[in-house]
Amino acid sequence: MKSKVDITITATVRPKLLDTTLTSFYNNLFCEDPDRYRVIINVDPVGEDCNPKEMVDVCLKYFKDVIYNIPEKPSFAKAVIWTWKQVTAPFCFHLEDDWSLNRPVKMKTMIHILTENPRIACLRFSKYRVPNDKHIVLFNSAYTYKDGYYLAASNKDQFGLNPCLINSEFIKVAVKLMTNDINPEKQFRMNNGRMRPFISMWEYGLFSEPGRPTLVTDIGRDWRSIHNFKKPKNSSFLVWEKPN
Repeated sequence: MKSKVDITITATVRPKLLDTTLTSFYNNLFCEDPDRYRVIINVDPVGEDCNPKEMVDVCLKYFKDVIYNIPEKPSFAKAVIWTWKQVTAPFCFHLEDDWSLNRPVKMKTMIHILTENPRIACLRFSKYRVPNDKHIVLFNSAYTYKDGYYLAASNKDQFGLNPCLINSEFIKVAVKLMTNDINPEKQFRMNNGRMRPFISMWEYGLFSEPGRPTLVTDIGRDWRSIHNFKKPKNSSFLVWEKPN
């Protein structure tokens, strides 16, 4: 029996961008067995001037099983926490609404890697070209190529919210340690004493073979520029800002 996968999506109100994201991920990853997936989407009420439920309608174009949350106020941290609290499948594919998947990927290959290596918390997709070598350095971290993926040499500052497949056992504990008032990515850093012992228990993978081009592309930057949104200058980003 094929393993179920929950797709958690943190989003703002920008349905066309989400449609572009899901088109690329559906065609390159999810289309092989769409019934194995359940979508869990949190739509923060900020973005374009339209009904936030249009975001849910976009998801229903691709998947039959969709649950959603539209809070009264936006919060990046609360969005991640809410989606992860709904996860029941053994694997979770975490996604934001502004990425493009650039080539086909096999979900069964990633699930096999995580099943055979239960200490690996996640397999991240790279937004950088991967050097053609078995020992590489990306984003100031060293990686060694294994069979179909790279393993990080250190567990320091390895977990992020770029598109990734996550072992749900990691999520079950992580969500209990998270707080509402700090950027969720910043919470998974070694300087966070609350999270440090938990982070240190796991290994972290990068899903790529040597010499492969960029796997995912951030397509949200142009949208933010056109609609005049930006991240706050402080490091703990929780809500998009739109200058008057």
